[in-house]
Amino acid sequence: MITLFQFQESAAAQIAQRASEYLDDPVAAGRRANKHVVPYFQALSALTGAGKTVILAAAVAHIAGELPVPPVILWLSKGKVVVEQTFANLSPGGKYHQLLDNTAVAALADYSPDDVASSDRPLVYCATVGTFNQKDKEDGNLRIYKSDVDTMEQSVWTALTQRLDADGNRRPLIVVYDEGQNLSDQQTDLLLDLEPDIFLPASATMKIPARLDREIQFLKNADWSDHELVTKVPTSQVVDAGLVKSTVLLEGYNSPMEETVSSLLKALRETEEEARAHGVDFTPKAIYVSDTNVVADTPNQTEDPKQPFLQRQAPPIQIWRYLTEHCDVDPATIAVYANLKVDKDYPLPEEFVLFSGADQDYADFTAGDYQHVIFNLRLQEGWDDPSVYFAYVDKCMGSRAQITQVIGRVLRQPSATHYPSDLLNTAHFYVRVDKNEVFTSVVAEVEKELGSEPGGIRIAVSSPGRPQMETYPPRLAVTVPETGIDSRFAMQRVQELMEAFPDFREDLTNTKGEGSRRVVRQKVGAAANTNEWEAFEQSSTASARWVFHREVQRQFSSALGVVHLADRKLDAIIGIGSPAYAAVCRLAQDIVDAFVTNVRLNQRRLNPYKVGSLLARPDQVTPYKHAVHEGYAGLNGEEARFARALDDFGACWARNPDRSGYGIPLITAGPTRNFYPDFLLWTEHRVICIDTKGSHLIQETAARKLLRVNYPGEGPRLDIQFVSTGRYNDQLERRDSEGYTAWSLTDDGKVTAQPFSELSRLVEYLADDGLHVA
Repeated sequence: MITLFQFQESAAAQIAQRASEYLDDPVAAGRRANKHVVPYFQALSALTGAGKTVILAAAVAHIAGELPVPPVILWLSKGKVVVEQTFANLSPGGKYHQLLDNTAVAALADYSPDDVASSDRPLVYCATVGTFNQKDKEDGNLRIYKSDVDTMEQSVWTALTQRLDADGNRRPLIVVYDEGQNLSDQQTDLLLDLEPDIFLPASATMKIPARLDREIQFLKNADWSDHELVTKVPTSQVVDAGLVKSTVLLEGYNSPMEETVSSLLKALRETEEEARAHGVDFTPKAIYVSDTNVVADTPNQTEDPKQPFLQRQAPPIQIWRYLTEHCDVDPATIAVYANLKVDKDYPLPEEFVLFSGADQDYADFTAGDYQHVIFNLRLQEGWDDPSVYFAYVDKCMGSRAQITQVIGRVLRQPSATHYPSDLLNTAHFYVRVDKNEVFTSVVAEVEKELGSEPGGIRIAVSSPGRPQMETYPPRLAVTVPETGIDSRFAMQRVQELMEAFPDFREDLTNTKGEGSRRVVRQKVGAAANTNEWEAFEQSSTASARWVFHREVQRQFSSALGVVHLADRKLDAIIGIGSPAYAAVCRLAQDIVDAFVTNVRLNQRRLNPYKVGSLLARPDQVTPYKHAVHEGYAGLNGEEARFARALDDFGACWARNPDRSGYGIPLITAGPTRNFYPDFLLWTEHRVICIDTKGSHLIQETAARKLLRVNYPGEGPRLDIQFVSTGRYNDQLERRDSEGYTAWSLTDDGKVTAQPFSELSRLVEYLADDGLHVA
């Protein structure tokens, strides 16, 4: 089964919980003929790369599981490519299908009233929402592309409006709109005509059309706050999961295209070297975003395609020529994906690879796996290549809002893994502007787009005329032993819990749940809707395995690794809300508790972490004599003092960057997966991980486990130490604001404090192998 990140499961659960609360007491609005039940609205606000489709699929599964009548789900997006991908992922055999648990998936073009009437399970119908030409509708080779909301045949639309079950009652309707920033008033009117029960748009930058906003105002008038109408995924958790790059680097250039692209290629080649050095299985790529059929640097002047290629002035051609003629880039590695005009009497060179057919060319374009892609903003949503690290954005793009749209093409992280090198965790943007204030506005827009929450994406900026970022490789090769979770002691306790769990497969009493929901039911030809409480003899059902997997995943997904998910007891079909359902939820909680209590951290013998390169602006770097790198930037006051003390001590040390540095697994339920100590210090027998963030971690269960890592008996010992300002006693009470304290763990698991008046003495204490190696 697919395993969600905890933040994804938490977001899905919150959407479902709020839907349940609303459907218990829906809002009626309007007067007389316009009186209607307002659909439940919940926007999913998540960074590009957070896995919006996964979250929405899990949320829909939760909601469908609690509805007394299996719903119809209309899954929409503007882009054909996005819809094709969603259809493939949700269909049987697709990587997300298991999230929907017993749900049928089809194109809206295949909608059948008979299927809706006869099926006893949820039904998902996928469709596009944009308006496309007649050729698209007649000649498209995928039926999914014929499901266009704006041009839908009335018969199908009418049937969807009725969506009658076998008893002539209307099924609940859930509308999911992926890439919800494309939602228009026209589309909203069409969708509201269906009288949906639930409306779930999702976007990194949600924009509410006026028509939908009027419906939302009814909810606000009924005391639903703005906060309650949006499920926001914290950017920090997406970064921590490794799904997106941890740093966005914005470099501004008030200079010719050639100079800007040259700087990009220099950094691209450095990143290629880093990729080879770390043995990754991808080649870093670059995109070049410009206007198309204009004269370069004169965007208001249309370019004439009736001229020889060497005289063409369109930006895509100018960029292509510079790459191939001056930068030794192989033309076979370059694709131009744009509606570039070409006259038949002045053909392009044979080696010039042009994709001008948009959706019709998409499959061929992606199959080419090009390293350099020149495009305008017609490169549609759905193209998500995590190996894209670099973007050149030409000033002719004009709107700063357009520049932020490019971010999504560069933000995803390959293999959902942060690497030891900053270069392999950074999205690089080279923005060419004609006025410095334009770049300032771009930076402000990007910061607004990505957010500024602590622990989120780091935004590094080099304005035009200021020093640009440079790479600082390690001056010597140093490694740190990796750690891993040892679950052997947890497995026995988990097995005991599973053996004691009742077998509900033949139980016809405890598996039956009685659900009650206020639902809108309508007979064909009825004069009005009726709202009523109705008790159902049998609630919706799901497999015990699906419920168990969902609950463990939501709390601490690592615990799934010690569970025998093929256990036949989990084959039981249980009613949502039944005693068996409650028992499965308790089992999940008990297993998570047993896992957290009994697992240990082990130091691994093989494949140590290799300290990699850093990115920094030279004017912000403080040099150090004994550090692994030439210097470090971005240290706060306390960190800078500790760094100076380490350097003065004279041993080899390094600053450990958050998320892209050395991480240690956290054995605790919560959204954060890894702990990143502030500094690394090498002695003769140990590698010491030192964290200076304060004493608050000391009293947490996670800190107790972090302070003790099982040593394999060979190689340098990994030692984790906490340091805080101020002097503390063994009762963990702060006795003096001056000085420093080092925290230790006794053999019986008691945390003790070792105070020091001088920082230099504390560093000597930490580095003394005789005190810390038995």
